[in-house]
Amino acid sequence: MKNPDQLRHILKTISWRIVGTLDTMIVSYIITGSMSIGLAIGGFEVITKMILYYIHERIWYNYVSLGRKSFAKAKEIQKIGYQHNITHQNYSLTHLNRIERNKHSPKVFWMSGLSGSGKSSIANALQNELFLKGYQVYVLDGDNIRHGLNSDLDFSNTGRIENIRRIAEVAKLFADSGFIVITAFISPFQADREQAKKIIGADYFCEVFVNTPLEICEKRDVKGLYRKARNGEITNFTGIDSAFEEPNNPDIVLYTSENSIEKCVNILLEKVPILQVK
Repeated sequence: MKNPDQLRHILKTISWRIVGTLDTMIVSYIITGSMSIGLAIGGFEVITKMILYYIHERIWYNYVSLGRKSFAKAKEIQKIGYQHNITHQNYSLTHLNRIERNKHSPKVFWMSGLSGSGKSSIANALQNELFLKGYQVYVLDGDNIRHGLNSDLDFSNTGRIENIRRIAEVAKLFADSGFIVITAFISPFQADREQAKKIIGADYFCEVFVNTPLEICEKRDVKGLYRKARNGEITNFTGIDSAFEEPNNPDIVLYTSENSIEKCVNILLEKVPILQVK
């Protein structure tokens, strides 16, 4: 559990429940003089209070709002108000100016695939090749991004969705500045990849599926993550206890179990915008 205050609250509640039950048992024993009766009353109290507590919580949650709904509504109204007060600022330096300066159009290679499929290795090799050729290029890597911009996100489905949304927005900014962007993220959900394409723009978005079988990825296990996931040390790990939805219709499919990194890079280079020589 990531929130220490929440954990402390749970432990405090449990410990107080134990103290209360022990108190009931001791009082019952003093009154009746029977240990068995004291234990029986204490056990009965635990069961009845658990049932009553559940009913009590359901009633309060379903029928007693005490401003909860109005607070949520107020937050939503506040959010809408902020959006209404935001306008898009235009600048004299345009997207086309940057393309002319860079001598090439932008592109976003959105690579998805299981951990260990080879995304980062391909991204690194492609970036080096493009840089040497004179392209403006940058790699957005999953682990690197989670050390900074997305360090507040977990690996729940909600956290993964927000992770991809933020990356898509960052990739969009890089593309707007005229860069070729290479992203290396598992991005396991089809809906999130479609949202990324919508954010970035279909003209610049190139979906690349690094299609490497789970058994190959697990055999590589460069970071030791599959071993930890199998041992229960990591939860919500894609391919083990969290799903990976294969792309429906990717622009490029790379098979790292059959092809070398160099071969995969050459396949991607065919989709790179032509560099205009001065």
